[in-house]
Amino acid sequence: MLEAARATPRLHKADLHMLAVFMTVVECGGFAAAQVTLNVGQSTISRQIGDLEKRLGMRLCQRGRAGFRLTDKGRVIYEACQHLATALEGFRSTVGALRGELVGDLSIGVIDNWATERGFPMADALRTFRGKTRQVHIHFHTLAPDEIERAALDNRINLGVGVFHQHRPGLIYEALYDDPVELYCGRGHALFDRAPNELKPDDLLAADLAHRAYLSERQVAPLTGDLQSTAAARQIEGVAFLILSGWHIGHLPVSYAERWVESGRMRSILPATYRLNTRIELVIRRGVQLSLVTETFADILRETTLPLRG
Repeated sequence: MLEAARATPRLHKADLHMLAVFMTVVECGGFAAAQVTLNVGQSTISRQIGDLEKRLGMRLCQRGRAGFRLTDKGRVIYEACQHLATALEGFRSTVGALRGELVGDLSIGVIDNWATERGFPMADALRTFRGKTRQVHIHFHTLAPDEIERAALDNRINLGVGVFHQHRPGLIYEALYDDPVELYCGRGHALFDRAPNELKPDDLLAADLAHRAYLSERQVAPLTGDLQSTAAARQIEGVAFLILSGWHIGHLPVSYAERWVESGRMRSILPATYRLNTRIELVIRRGVQLSLVTETFADILRETTLPLRG
């Protein structure tokens, strides 16, 4: 048993390092997975976590054959670490802003395969931002929409970009532009070689929908929401693989599916009936004071996507 510390210890540089190691272990899901990120051996990580537990006077996590698991106190310490990391970065950014400099960190969460979007808005925004500063360390995360929202709420990212069908009260959503989505089947599917004028909505009743696990199909696409589904994917790429197998139909952004349509490996199904306009939105945690770095990048992104708003 670890003995409770008599007084809350003052934080030193070594403590900050151990807390950073602890955060990495939690976010990687255990010691073994954290080895690659931290570039040190598992025994070193274990020793550092043990030293941190002694320093704080409490058990932070359970480890062993049963796997890695945070204790209740460890979960509270992890949340406090997130607040501490945000405060430290905020201090650095504030000092830089007072000096008129863009310095610090920028964490961005983006839906997968957004690089295929028309106009390549994220690449253009990053190019413009980098032209203003090379002193900002950019952390880029490719996540599913619900993961972007959780990361923004947990302060793990400064801003996110994605498709969010159910807005959460703790976040601010700002429309960037609308992106069309259509229903597709792949070569080899029973519907693929049917003439467009022969297809009817009833022909889809026997089809197997590749379900998007991060949203409610019934709510977002009610015309296909009740179709049978024996497959699901949390990423757009996963949906594309299922469609390309020739066994499933599924929804994809038009700009993303274009390459396979042009090569004859996919076709759109009744676009006049099943075409949807999904809104690409910028999401930021509500109630936070944006740093100069975050605000500058958000402004650049708004300007970059302006031509896509029609």
